[in-house]
Amino acid sequence: MFKQGRTIMNKDDFSCDALVIGTGLGASSFTYGLAKRGKDVVVIEQGDYFRPPSPDLAPLHNFNFANLAIVGGLSKSYGAAMYRLRERDFQPIEMERGPTPGWPISYADLEPFYGEAERLFKVHGSSEHEIAEPPRSTPWPYPPIEHQGPAADLVRRLREKAGMSVSYVPLGKDYDPANGGACVLCRHCDGYWCPRDAKMDAEVAALRPAVATGRVRVMTHTECLRILTSPDGRRATGALLRRDGREFTVHASIVGLGCGLRGTPILLYRSRTSAQPNGLGNGGGALGRYWSAHTAGWVFAMSPFVQRQKFHQKTFAMNGWYEHSSDWPYPTGIVQSACYIEPTGISRRFRYFAQAILAHSLHTFVMNEAVSSRETGFALSDNEAKTIAPPLENVKSFARLRRLTIQMYRAAGYPAISPPLKPTSYHSTGTARMGRDPNTSVCDERCQVHDVAGLHVVDSTVLPSSGCLNSGLTVAANALRAAALA
Repeated sequence: MFKQGRTIMNKDDFSCDALVIGTGLGASSFTYGLAKRGKDVVVIEQGDYFRPPSPDLAPLHNFNFANLAIVGGLSKSYGAAMYRLRERDFQPIEMERGPTPGWPISYADLEPFYGEAERLFKVHGSSEHEIAEPPRSTPWPYPPIEHQGPAADLVRRLREKAGMSVSYVPLGKDYDPANGGACVLCRHCDGYWCPRDAKMDAEVAALRPAVATGRVRVMTHTECLRILTSPDGRRATGALLRRDGREFTVHASIVGLGCGLRGTPILLYRSRTSAQPNGLGNGGGALGRYWSAHTAGWVFAMSPFVQRQKFHQKTFAMNGWYEHSSDWPYPTGIVQSACYIEPTGISRRFRYFAQAILAHSLHTFVMNEAVSSRETGFALSDNEAKTIAPPLENVKSFARLRRLTIQMYRAAGYPAISPPLKPTSYHSTGTARMGRDPNTSVCDERCQVHDVAGLHVVDSTVLPSSGCLNSGLTVAANALRAAALA
C-alpha cells in the first residue's frame, strides 16, 4: 500500500497516492473522499488524539481547544450545527461594509456533496418552518431532533405570540434511541468534547470511516515543514516532514492542506520556490488576505430557574432576517439556540452576575457576516501570521439584529438581556480563497492552488465568504467535492 520511494535517500521516506496535512472537518472529509475512491492516503497531524485527564464532559475553557493540536481539530468542541448556505450566498451580496465577493462555483455545483456530507455526519434536520432553504436533491438523512422541555415552550410562544417562523437546527449527532445511538441529548455540546463519541466531529464522522477502509494511515506528532514541488514549481510532489526530531519526505501526487486560518497560508508561504517566490498560489498577493468571518453575540431569554431542569436546548433557530427587507437594505442575520454555557472564564467581578443570568435563561446567540477586503488578513512569515486587519463588521446591521431579537423575545413574554460584550468573530474563511482571478485568489474553483497541479486547499480558508450560517457542513461538502475532482 505505502511504498518505499524509488529515488529516496532517507530510509524513512516513502510514497503514497495522497498526502493530507491536518485532521479538521475539511481535511478529514477530503481524506474520506479520496479513500473511498481507492486512493492510499497518509494523514499528518501535528498533535495527537485527544486524551482528556477525566472521562467526564470537558468544557472548552479547560482545554483551550483553539490552541490545542489534536486529531479532529476545533470540531472536537463545535456545536455540530450543519447548515447548507443559501443559493444567494454564492453570488455577490451588497452589505453595509461592502459587497461579498461571490464564489467561482454555484450552489448547484456543491449541492450533491451537501447531501453526501449530511449522510456522513448523520445530520438530523427538517425543512419545516425554514425560510429560503435552498433546493435539495436528497431527503434529510435523519428526522429533526425535537425541541426539549422549556425550549419547546419558548418555541411555541415565539410562534403564537411573536409570529415568528422558528425552524430546527440541523445537528450532526449519533442520535437514534430506537437503534442504540450514542447521543443522550445532554445539556452540553457547544464548547465541549463528547466522551460518548456521539457528536459527529471530524474524527468520529469522517476520519474513522476513512481509516476503516484500510487505505488511510494517520501519523500523529508529525510536523509539515514545507510542500515539495517539481523543479519547475508547477506540480506538487509531496512534503518534507519532521517526526521525533527526524526529517523525511513523503512523495504523493495529491496533497491536501487543512491547517486552518493561519496555518494554511503560513505553510503555503513557507513552501515558496524560485518559480513562486512569494509563496505557493501567491502570485497576486492574495495569500493570507480576504479574511471573512461571522460576528456573534449573546441574547438571553430570561425565565426564572429554567436551568434547574437539565435539557438539550440547541434545537431551534430563526432565519427570517437572513436577507434584506423592505426597511433595511442589507442582510441582518440569524438567531440560534446554544447549549448550556458554563459561567467560567469570567472575572470575579462579573462572575455572580453571569451565573445568575445563565441559570435563569435560555441561551441564544445572534450572528451575521463580517466581510472581507484586500486589507483584512495577515502578514505572513515562515512561522507566524500577524493580523493586519480583522474582517469588516456590519455594525449597524448587527445592532439591528440584537434589537429585533430582544423585541421578539419580549413579544413572546420573555424579558431579554444582551450583554454589551464586544462581538466575537467565528467561523473564519478566506485566507486561501478560491476564485477565477489569481490576482485576488489562491485556488481555482476545484480548490487547486493556482499554478500548482495536485495541491489542494480543503479547509475553511478556501471559502470566499461565510454567509450568515454555520460553515461546518459547507467545509465538509466542499472538501468532498475537491476529493471527487482531485
